[in-house]
Amino acid sequence: MRAEKLSWPRMAVGLKIRAAGSSDDLHEHRIDFGDDPAQHVLVIRPASGSPERPIACFVHGGSWQRGDPETCLGVGRFFARHGYTALVVGYRLVPGAIFPAQRDDVLAGLSAGLEYVAAESGEGPTLLLVGQSAGAQLAALAALDTESRSAAGLADVAIAGLVAVSGPLDFDVMCPERSRCPLVEALMGGRDGWEAADPARFAHAGPPVPILCLHGSLDPLVSSEVAASFVMRANGAEGDHATFIADPTAHHADMTRLFFGTSPLTPVMLEWMEQVTGS
Repeated sequence: MRAEKLSWPRMAVGLKIRAAGSSDDLHEHRIDFGDDPAQHVLVIRPASGSPERPIACFVHGGSWQRGDPETCLGVGRFFARHGYTALVVGYRLVPGAIFPAQRDDVLAGLSAGLEYVAAESGEGPTLLLVGQSAGAQLAALAALDTESRSAAGLADVAIAGLVAVSGPLDFDVMCPERSRCPLVEALMGGRDGWEAADPARFAHAGPPVPILCLHGSLDPLVSSEVAASFVMRANGAEGDHATFIADPTAHHADMTRLFFGTSPLTPVMLEWMEQVTGS
């Protein structure tokens, strides 16, 4: 746990450096989609010409209690410089809002971002969802909870794939005793109804979405067994569309290095993204 605490400052510094200042080679725009200041999405695109690849949406982490798109602007810039139009979506935070506010905000942010991109460039609604930590849980719901996505008017959006980093993706494995999961309890406003927020409950329903789960083997906050269990549920008895890869040297916050280009799994992630998007 001490090593994990030491990794948080490094992560924060890395994010701030990559979000600092303007970026002349990219076009950046903010869209508000609600009255709460957290309800906005950042759109990051190459300044000249259309991107070569589909839209990548990033959902930030922070235990559902902290974080915002501006902190993760550098993540959006990372994807934009690799040829993707990037959306970085914000959502209302705990304790001011409880689930399903976070899920609904991510879907509303996606809708607002996709509408803006379509109006600007005419790009089709092919989407790659990416999330880290709590953001991985929300990105997974956006990818797999087809009923909620349809209710948000996103039924026709093609989901090319899901990249879930350090995600709390299987509540049964992560929280065998709900009394010992205060973060999820705070998200849900109690100990009931967790099934609606548990990505594992949606993992093996509907058309298979390509999934890449990346996790640190040394993660003391969300064990790698949580992501591995989610992948097994997604694949079921015969599927192979979900993949789990662990970084044996990484803790929880360390996995942010994926978006700095300094993780050994960065090229693995980028290659996988190219494969599932056909780009």
